[in-house]
Amino acid sequence: MNEYTITQIGDVTTRLIEPFLSEVIIDGDSVVWAGSDGNDSEIFLYNGSETIQLTDNDVDDSFPEISGDNVVWESEIDINSEIFLYNGSETIQLTNNNVDDFFPEISGDSVVWAGSDGNDSEIFLYNGSETIQLTNNDVNDIASEISGDNVVWEGSDGNDREIFLYNGSETIQLTNNDIDDYIPIVSGDNVVWSGFNGNDFEIFFYDGIETIQLTSNDVDDSFPTISGNNVVWAGGNSNNREISLYNGSETIQLTNNDIDDFAPEISGNNVVWQSRINANNEEIFLYNGSETIQLTNNDINDRFSAISGNNVVWHQSVSESGQRTTSIFLATPNNVDPGSGTTVYRFLNNDTGVHFYTADETERDAVEDLANFSFEGASYQGVDPLTGQGEPTPVYRFLNQDTGVHLYTVSETERDAVQQLDNFSFEGEAFLAYETEVEGSIPIYRFYNSTTGAHFYTPSATERDNVENNLPEYQSEGVAYFALPIPIDTETF
Repeated sequence: MNEYTITQIGDVTTRLIEPFLSEVIIDGDSVVWAGSDGNDSEIFLYNGSETIQLTDNDVDDSFPEISGDNVVWESEIDINSEIFLYNGSETIQLTNNNVDDFFPEISGDSVVWAGSDGNDSEIFLYNGSETIQLTNNDVNDIASEISGDNVVWEGSDGNDREIFLYNGSETIQLTNNDIDDYIPIVSGDNVVWSGFNGNDFEIFFYDGIETIQLTSNDVDDSFPTISGNNVVWAGGNSNNREISLYNGSETIQLTNNDIDDFAPEISGNNVVWQSRINANNEEIFLYNGSETIQLTNNDINDRFSAISGNNVVWHQSVSESGQRTTSIFLATPNNVDPGSGTTVYRFLNNDTGVHFYTADETERDAVEDLANFSFEGASYQGVDPLTGQGEPTPVYRFLNQDTGVHLYTVSETERDAVQQLDNFSFEGEAFLAYETEVEGSIPIYRFYNSTTGAHFYTPSATERDNVENNLPEYQSEGVAYFALPIPIDTETF
């Protein structure tokens, strides 16, 4: 528990007969949810420092989603629902018609939703400037999701439910079979869904090229979700489900117990879920890529957990005397001092050819145990804030959730710009370095690989020259920051 700081960011008290709050949605350190103001449902946003009420009207506002500074939701206007977008400064009404528009999803400033055309539901996409109708048929198209330019949804082919993907230019039918395929989730080019084979639900994964069946058993595997090529789901019977993680190459069972584990969510290598200890007690658990941590431990219900990077959010609900009090809690990892002369270690991901860097020895040890990573040793040292010369600055770390690749920067301008990108999760301060050269420091060169979208960092002038002369797909971005060298008797990369 002391690895995380838990903060209450919202508190709503309603009568028991009033609707329960919606699930909470998180992106970075921003959280959005729908909750009662005592009369109807309104939209609330926690922006990392304070909670703001985005709506204040006499209608029900519900099903919010968030991406960066952008929040989208549906509002019940008269007898139908409309879609609204808050862009960080003002609210825009995206739809205004006499039919129902519902269940919006957002990626950046693009929004997708299902809306009626008077006969059935179709899929609509707002691309930041105009609305495009993606489907026009005689069947119900529903459960749309979006990641970048990619939109997925569930629709009928006349016989059963199938999965469709719009890739920014054309629509592709991902499934064509005799079973029902349900509720697709997309991350970059990767799509996951559950299919009912007549006896139970199984998990299917499309990696941008082909479809792989991840499960084949006699129990229900359902409600999968995805981050990059990592897929997580709950499988088992209704009283005792377990959490499983597919990491792009193999499936790992994260839980194995006699209680019900369900509703998993994933961000990068981090997975969060809730476990039903008994009928009146559900707790939140987090798998951080190496170990499982119990975030809550009480005798009340903690539910609807969600995750972005290392940040976790959930509901906590207590009912008594005819009232229900629902509180929103945010768990953020405690900052480990990034200074103290920390060594930065380098790994090679053998599957992708991308390098990974960490100054966290616990994380280093965990990555060493992964079969697809090769340890390349100590690369350079961070700056000790007490004994280092000059004024060190944090090196900020981000995770690209579409590719699983990390970005490191000392630039606050770049940090703020990347935080606006929906596919990057902020992971805090990795270690300390210098923005400009000081005596005894060495430059850390940064390259951008235009093929993979990954960055490469090196303190070696020889390696820098080799990359510049022999690897045309790498573009030099100069010096990222200045760090300290590894002692001469230590192998350096």
